[in-house]
Amino acid sequence: MGANLLNKLNYILDIGSSKLTLLAISRFAGSVRIVTKENILYDGYMDGEFLSLDDLTDTISQLFNKMSNKLRKKITKVIVGVPSEFCKCVCKRISRSFVDFHKITQTDVLDLYNVNSDFGDSEEYSVINYSPMQFLLDDNMNTLSPVGKRTSALSLDASYILARKSFLKTLTNSLNAVGVTDIEFISTALGQAMVCAKQNEVTRPIAVVDVGHISTSICVYKGEGLAFLSTLPVGGGHISSDIMQILGMSFKDSELIKRKVILTIETDKNEYYEICSKGNLIKAPINITNQIVKSRIESIARSIGDMLSIDDVFKDIDIYLTGDGLSNFKGVKNIFKDVTGLNVYEFKNQFDNSSDKFQTSQTGLVALSQVVI
Repeated sequence: MGANLLNKLNYILDIGSSKLTLLAISRFAGSVRIVTKENILYDGYMDGEFLSLDDLTDTISQLFNKMSNKLRKKITKVIVGVPSEFCKCVCKRISRSFVDFHKITQTDVLDLYNVNSDFGDSEEYSVINYSPMQFLLDDNMNTLSPVGKRTSALSLDASYILARKSFLKTLTNSLNAVGVTDIEFISTALGQAMVCAKQNEVTRPIAVVDVGHISTSICVYKGEGLAFLSTLPVGGGHISSDIMQILGMSFKDSELIKRKVILTIETDKNEYYEICSKGNLIKAPINITNQIVKSRIESIARSIGDMLSIDDVFKDIDIYLTGDGLSNFKGVKNIFKDVTGLNVYEFKNQFDNSSDKFQTSQTGLVALSQVVI
C-alpha cells in the first residue's frame, strides 16, 4: 500500500449488534471506497444499553490495534455510525415568508433548520444529522432543490436524527482512551436508507428493515431524510435460541443448523438437516426446524407491520430487507409479504455475492461519510 494512499485514509467505526467493524476508506475518482477493514465480535447491545459496557473500551482497543498494526499507522480521527437503538427521529415543518418574491439562497435553507434553538437545550439527545424530506414553495409546489427558485414563502419538512448523549459520551471516552481525539457521529440508518433509495432508483417513501443478531432497525426514508425510525429488541440470534430450546441442542449447534434452513422446501417427517459438531452428527427434523424459524420470522414481520400501520402515509410502502439476521433465509421475503401485505425486496450490496452482501450498514456509512470528510 503506497505512502500517499496511507496519508489519505479516513476511518469509520460500524457498531453492529454482534460485532464492531473498523473501515479504512479513501477517495478514488471522486467517490469514497473501502480500502481494508477489521472486525471483532463483542456482546452487543439491547434496549439502548451495551450488554458488557465494562469491556467496551478493551474491545475497541483491540480492534484499533489490529488496524494500526496492519497499516503501521496511528489512528486519531474516526467517523462513528450510531445504531438506531441509540437514536430517535424528529420531523418538523418550518416555514418562512418573504416581503416580496425572493430568490432562495443556500443560507435561507440552512437558516430554516435552526438546530441550536430547537435542540440545543436537550439534556438527553444531540443532533447528529438533519435532512430535508421536502421543501414547499408557492402553491404547495414541492422540491428537494429550492436554491435559485423564486417564491414568496418557503416551508421545509425537516428530519432530525438525534443520538443519546450517554452513547456519545461512552464512545467518546472509549475512543479517547485509545488515542482517537477527532470524532464525528453519523446515523447508520440514514446512510443505509440513502443508498437503498439511490440503488433502487426510487423517489417515493420506502421502509428499510435491517435485522441484525439481537436488534432490528426499521426506518422510512422520504426525500433525503428519515420520516420514521424505530427498533425491535429481536434478531436472528433469537431464532437460534428458539431452535436451541425446542430441539434441545447447544446454541452453537443451533446456529449451524439455522444456516442450513431453506424455508421453501416441503418435506416429510423423516428428513433432517445435518451438521457435524465436534465429531458428532447433529440432526434436526426439517419440518419442525422450518416451523420454528417461520414462526419467529412471522412474529418479527407482524411487529414491523404494526409499526408501519400507525400512519396512513406508509400504507402501501415497499419494504427493503437487509442485515444478516434474516436476509439469508430463502423464502423470507414471501413470509414478510404474506404477513404485512406489503411488497418486500432484498437490499444488498451491489455486485457482491460474498457472505457480507447483506451488511449494508457499512456501505451506507461510507456513502454518508462523503459529507463529512
